[in-house]
Amino acid sequence: MSSDLVRFGELFLTPQKNGLTRPKKVRGSGVLMVNMGELFAHPRIRNLVMDRVPLAAAEAGFLLTPGDLLFARQSLVLAGAGQCSVFLGSTEPTTFESHLIRCRLDPKRADPIFYFYFFRSQDGRRTIEAIVEQGAGASGIRGSDLVNVQVPCPPLSVQQQVGMVL
Repeated sequence: MSSDLVRFGELFLTPQKNGLTRPKKVRGSGVLMVNMGELFAHPRIRNLVMDRVPLAAAEAGFLLTPGDLLFARQSLVLAGAGQCSVFLGSTEPTTFESHLIRCRLDPKRADPIFYFYFFRSQDGRRTIEAIVEQGAGASGIRGSDLVNVQVPCPPLSVQQQVGMVL
């Protein structure tokens, strides 16, 4: 399998991005926002009831598109750090909060459903745990480490077939 491993960041359409910070006092109207709670409760995120937050026109790059992978930057427990969910879409514009890392894959090279299942597998979890840093009361990953993890990269047609089966 070593010959078909690539650096995860090589599969990105755009650089990984941490989400937005919005204090509770400004929440209530605007676009939907995926928070840590949604990520931990829903591996597949689609049309959920979520907080709403204001979003400036200049922040349009923080909107999610179907297939975006979201990773938990921090968790109180090791198993939560780096947990991966996939955004499958919403009927409304949706953004993501600062404790999440968004990875948008290049559809010509990578199937997001395949990588969602990879990162939820035992092998994928071991890959993430290798970059988890444990501190006082929390565990976490950095986007700069996530882009450098080695992941399998079978042909796109194989990725798509695996994703459909799973």
